[in-house]
Amino acid sequence: MKTATILIQNAVRVLGVILIVLGFLFWTGHSFTLVPVHMDLGISLVGLLWILAIIGMVAKVNPVLTILAVLWGALVAIFGMKMGGWLPGPAHEAIRVLHFLIGLAAIALSEMLSVRIKRYFRQS
Repeated sequence: MKTATILIQNAVRVLGVILIVLGFLFWTGHSFTLVPVHMDLGISLVGLLWILAIIGMVAKVNPVLTILAVLWGALVAIFGMKMGGWLPGPAHEAIRVLHFLIGLAAIALSEMLSVRIKRYFRQS
């Protein structure tokens, strides 16, 4: 489980960097043809977050954190897929900022889970 956690943690880190770079490209008005790739990678990140949450449950990580990770993953997926039609025009920037922050929080949650999971398996 520890090795799986390390692999997933590193995959989330790589995906996170790619997603942030793509997001900033879109924000600056470039590479809109890559939006489906961004969405697919975002869904993959959510899937990895959920896997970490399941491993966290097995590793007896604080249940509040594991449940939060599951719910936050759902929020990321729903918000990301539905955000296109919210606050059209210049006000849409607020949605973009919120999307960015929600995504960063998902990456942070995966880091928190990973640290706690690895701590558990180090002690066992």
